[in-house]
Amino acid sequence: MTDLHVVTSPSAAASLKHAVERLGLSGDVHCIMDDLRLGPLAGERERFLFWQGLSKGYGDDDLDLTMHGGEDVFAPWRILRERVISGGPHRVLIWASGSGADYVFLRMACHRLADTWATLMHVPVPPRDGLHAVAVHDPQSLAGFAPDAISIPGIERRRLAAEFETIAIRPELLRECDGSGHLRFRDLSVHDAFILENCPAEWRLAARVAGDVMGKCDPRNGLSDMFVHSRLQHLIDEALIESDGERQGLRNYRVRLASS
Repeated sequence: MTDLHVVTSPSAAASLKHAVERLGLSGDVHCIMDDLRLGPLAGERERFLFWQGLSKGYGDDDLDLTMHGGEDVFAPWRILRERVISGGPHRVLIWASGSGADYVFLRMACHRLADTWATLMHVPVPPRDGLHAVAVHDPQSLAGFAPDAISIPGIERRRLAAEFETIAIRPELLRECDGSGHLRFRDLSVHDAFILENCPAEWRLAARVAGDVMGKCDPRNGLSDMFVHSRLQHLIDEALIESDGERQGLRNYRVRLASS
């Protein structure tokens, strides 16, 4: 095995595995299983606690609905590093779109693999219908992007790794790219007004409100249903939104704007 394709989301990993198994894409696939636009990046324990809190009330088993279901949230990075050091892949292809999450991912990968001998490659994934994410593309499209991989020379690897260190110590817990591709650091509450705009005065299932928010949000920096759920919980606690039903799972309770 000479190539190792690295992505952050399970859905993107599944599409790449299909491309490897059925479309002739060379190599193997490794999934980091994380959303790097959110949460602290410097400490593993702090990151686990962040995801544990974010997922509260999201499903029947909150802990299993964190990104990893355990405190070793950086385990996929350690496994990746071990695979590279052991001499498995000759090239590591980092699949990254123009989103804030993938901006951080590319730099974190360079940081984690900074002192390895593997050739690092960046596969720049273009938007599809305005959406910036590897997972929005089908396996055939992804296989077609692989030849566009760009080698990351040593000096650039060190620059990107150093930039990640700067990103990781920032206190803000939300990271998004603007229209020019520059990373912006934001408070978790930055989308609350937008969520309130999409919450009706009459009762509506929380899952429908979350779907409306996700469908209308910035296509460069998509919002996950878990994130929207966590902000709904906050807005309910702040008495800006009213809820009806047990707040455990988006399909199990309704919401509406609080009456003035």
